[in-house]
Amino acid sequence: MIDRKTMMTVLIMLGIFIGWEKFYMEPRRQAQMVTSNPVATDHGSPSGSQVVALGAVQDVPEQLISIDLGASVLKLTNKAKLFRSWELKGYREGLDKSSKAIDLVDVSHQSGGLGDVVFDRPEYVYLDKVSGTLEESADRVTWSYQDTNIKILRTIHKPATGAQTLDFDIDVEFAAAPAKNMFVSLVAESKSDDADIMDRKLVHYTEKSFSAVDLKGSIEQAAVPFSMNWIGATNRYFLFSILKADANSATGLVQGLAENKARLMFVYPANGNRVNGKFKAFFGPKELGALRKVDPTLEQTIDFGWFTLFAYPLLRFMKVLNDLVSNWGVAIILLTLAVKLLTFPLTYKSMVSMKQMAKLNPQIQKLKEKYADDKEALNREMMLLMKTQGYNPLAGCLPILIQMPVFFALYRVLYSSTELYQAPFMLWIQDLSAKDPLYITPILLTAVMFVQQKITPSTATDPVQAKMLQWMPVMFGVFMLQLPAGLTLYMLVNAVAGIAQQALLNKKLDAGNVSPATA
Repeated sequence: MIDRKTMMTVLIMLGIFIGWEKFYMEPRRQAQMVTSNPVATDHGSPSGSQVVALGAVQDVPEQLISIDLGASVLKLTNKAKLFRSWELKGYREGLDKSSKAIDLVDVSHQSGGLGDVVFDRPEYVYLDKVSGTLEESADRVTWSYQDTNIKILRTIHKPATGAQTLDFDIDVEFAAAPAKNMFVSLVAESKSDDADIMDRKLVHYTEKSFSAVDLKGSIEQAAVPFSMNWIGATNRYFLFSILKADANSATGLVQGLAENKARLMFVYPANGNRVNGKFKAFFGPKELGALRKVDPTLEQTIDFGWFTLFAYPLLRFMKVLNDLVSNWGVAIILLTLAVKLLTFPLTYKSMVSMKQMAKLNPQIQKLKEKYADDKEALNREMMLLMKTQGYNPLAGCLPILIQMPVFFALYRVLYSSTELYQAPFMLWIQDLSAKDPLYITPILLTAVMFVQQKITPSTATDPVQAKMLQWMPVMFGVFMLQLPAGLTLYMLVNAVAGIAQQALLNKKLDAGNVSPATA
């Protein structure tokens, strides 16, 4: 397929890429955010370190109202949170049917509920502890609270069964001490033992672009000066989002609350003694079609990295294959083989070039010995030799470089696709989104890669490079121990197909003595 030196380069690049994907550091820092303190002027901060309560907050028993949306169940509370819980019926934390359904807490790590309405005057900090009046009618649920200084009405409109979003309105009237801004916010954090730490984020989309706040380390306060379309909390497979549904201009704000914990907010300016907003809420899997139905820009929460251009058609093709075979594992195998076949012409051209390079190796070695002390002369003579023999140094590397975006895009598709969440394959692999529980596929991958090394023609003369190459299968095996089984299956099938392809090319090229010019 390729010579060992080129293979080593490619494998090192792929190893760095996989390591970076697993332990990457902030792939998309929000460039448009300007670090500032926009609310610490004359009206304080929404977090409010001072509490000027108007009276003791009464401890009222919690009241809950449930709304069945078909695919999910939403619970509303008389406490201050917008949503007490929102469970997805078709997704659970474990494979056991008795395990807990995926809920808002799975994307936010906030067990008390999600969604806050706060203001930028310290007099109103007590509002996060009040209980409102929760009332239900045929088409809506209302939450209301009133005291001598403020009146708040939240209206949640009941959707039709099977709806993917929920509409709600917030209307506020100040009787005294009007706030300058209302903040509709989400809080999320990453725990120290968080398996999703690399994918747990607060996300938002403005009129300019998509941005993500990684919940790792300290998070500085930052203003978003552009009009916000939506905010959200996400992990690898699920998204909770609040979308602006009116023409009001609302900017944004990010606040670091603690280590690995932050708040993301809509900032709604008050109009005199009133402020109001209309919103939509969505909670569900990050499935491409579903996200596009809610808002086309939500698809950007699926992190395909730099290879989105290639990832979308690969994902669509994999879905077509799954529709045919009804097994995501088999679909991965077929997709891998299809990509291998499509890239075969490039692999063939690369192999022809490497075979020619292998023939030139003895002469190149003699030149290295002859011009050991003159690097300039060595390079000149080597280029002259390659030119006279019709060998192009780029011919071996360029086809592989062309293929790499496709392979990396396929990696991202298999890593990020909700379709693989708890999808069974066969035998011991019953969840393609989790690691191989018996580590059989990583071990097989290591062994197959060793075999692949043995049958790949080598042009490497550096013993250090040769030694590093020998350890590449072990390195990849270690990487794959903790990565999703779907990814390991892809790598294993790709390696096995590579051996078959290599054996075919070795036989064909050795028998035909094909030259680079002929190729």
